[in-house]
This record gives sequence, C-alpha cells and structure tokens, in this order.
Amino acid sequence: MKIDKKTINNIRQNKIRYLVRDFAEYGIPEEATREVLLKRGINKWLANRMAIIHLKDELKTEIKRILGLMEFYNKRGSASKNHPIYREFVGELKALIEMRQKIRKICHSSRWIFPE
Repeated sequence: MKIDKKTINNIRQNKIRYLVRDFAEYGIPEEATREVLLKRGINKWLANRMAIIHLKDELKTEIKRILGLMEFYNKRGSASKNHPIYREFVGELKALIEMRQKIRKICHSSRWIFPE
C-alpha cells in the first residue's frame, strides 16, 4: 500500500508489534528492531501517548460529573447562577474543558508530520 496523506489514517498504529512486523518485511530481525526502539525511546513515547489518551478520557468523565452536580444543585434550587457553588463549578468546568480540548488536539493531530 502506498502511504500518503489520504491512506495513512487507515494503517494501524500505537503498537510495537506493528513496527516489528513492518521491519521484518524488510528482513530486519525482531530482536534488532525491539532493541533499537527501546534505545531510541519509542516504547516510552507510545506508552505516553496512551497515557495522554486515558487522561483525555478521565477529563471527559470529570466534566460529566461536574455537569451532573450543576444540574443536581439547579434542580434543588440551592444554586443560582450567582451562587458561589455554581460559580466554582463554572470555573472548574471551563478549566477542564480547555485542558481537554488541548489534549484532544494533540491526540487528533495529523500522522503526516515530521518533527525535527
């Protein structure tokens, strides 16, 4: 398969075994590939990418929790929009949403980049 900007998103990613398999097609032994990947920190970066994705999901869960609390207090009538509790929720919610959007932008960045 020819790799270009259109096809690159159809190729699996984020697993060392995919790299090992790809290099094996060029006759590079699995042990050599794994050693080079380890030496160059690829394993670390793939693990960090997965951690970032999980963090993005945790932020989404926290955002939903805060929205639920805001709805609960609004239904109870104990938190008007000017109430300190409601304003605290709004501030926290805004910060979490902004952080999640930044992380999401990183996670959804193009594969067609060459950083260096």
